[in-house]
Amino acid sequence: MNTRRWWDVAVGLVIVALCVVSVMDAGSSTAERWALVGLLLGLGVLYFAVLRRYMDVQIGQEREELPVALLTVGQFAMIGFAAATVALSADMMNTMVIVLPLIWLTSPGTRQAIPMNIVATTVLGAAFAFNQGWTESGNLTAFAIAGISTAFSIALGLWISRIANWGVDRARLLDELTHAQSALESAHRESGAAEERERIARDIHDTIAQSLTSIVMLAQRASREPDPAQTIALVEDTARDALSDARGLVAANAAVSAAASAPLEASLTRLGTRFTRETGVQVTTSVELSQQLPRELEVMLLRCVQEGLANVRKHANATVVSIGLRCTDAAVSLTVADNGRGLCGISIDDEHGFGLTGMRERVALVGGTLSISDAAGGGVTLAVTVPSPTSLTQESLS
Repeated sequence: MNTRRWWDVAVGLVIVALCVVSVMDAGSSTAERWALVGLLLGLGVLYFAVLRRYMDVQIGQEREELPVALLTVGQFAMIGFAAATVALSADMMNTMVIVLPLIWLTSPGTRQAIPMNIVATTVLGAAFAFNQGWTESGNLTAFAIAGISTAFSIALGLWISRIANWGVDRARLLDELTHAQSALESAHRESGAAEERERIARDIHDTIAQSLTSIVMLAQRASREPDPAQTIALVEDTARDALSDARGLVAANAAVSAAASAPLEASLTRLGTRFTRETGVQVTTSVELSQQLPRELEVMLLRCVQEGLANVRKHANATVVSIGLRCTDAAVSLTVADNGRGLCGISIDDEHGFGLTGMRERVALVGGTLSISDAAGGGVTLAVTVPSPTSLTQESLS
């Protein structure tokens, strides 16, 4: 209990008050008065020189590092000073108000505090009986004072000790909780950083990597053409798009430039037109939107179309691709279908890169599903289904 300052004031006031009482006691001789003042001052010196130095530790804590023997001697000396004053004047029984609490405050634990309280009340009671001349009434009064003081001191001391121990345990638990919260915050930061790295990797794959792949393929085609001017123009357009995407990533803008400046239907048409110019594959786009989609959802759908076209370019050997987007009150459905050679037994779980796996993770973040299957007339159909913003709002309201 960090209460030394208050105890300094309390002990000082009690000693000064008892000194005043001693000096003004007309029933005592001058020698007795000054003897009382000397004993009270000695009690004060003992407190300020020794006992107060060890009152900052919480009651009930382990205090093996403290000089227990010195404390015990100090407690006995304090009891001796108080008993001597009581033997000279019965009014000095008031020294109990500081002696008994100080025993609790300076004891290493309850095992020492309780016996020392009993010793103190017994010795002070005997000193009171001595002052009364060992009369029957004096002995009875001394016995009553000692018994009541012992009971109250032990009960109150144990109660305060329990509160102090509870405070120590609470402080320890609070410290452990603080450390646990710090560790949890660190884990959350690391998890967030890992998720952000994965997101950036997906963004780079879905934008810049695909654009660079297109540039490589266009450059290879240009090297085989007698008049590569048109192909070189496509290379320039694709490179400009890649530069725009790179600037968007640097600016922490998750959306591609087309989605930021044009509606989703125009962005899909633009992707299809560019894909046709690059590969010669005919792309048709059909969009039916009954409501304006959130920007994040538009970006996700646009990225899925980009990945679907990239897979057609790399694997399908197709001549026709159809992109379909339909929005109802219940769901938003996106399909990318081609007339190529099909899956050839490959499933979405067989891929170990960032393509379809990254797309599936992106779709899952908005509560959607991704499927890829062989089409009935040949080729592959990639289907994405996500809850519509209207249905999500209705569910949250219900």
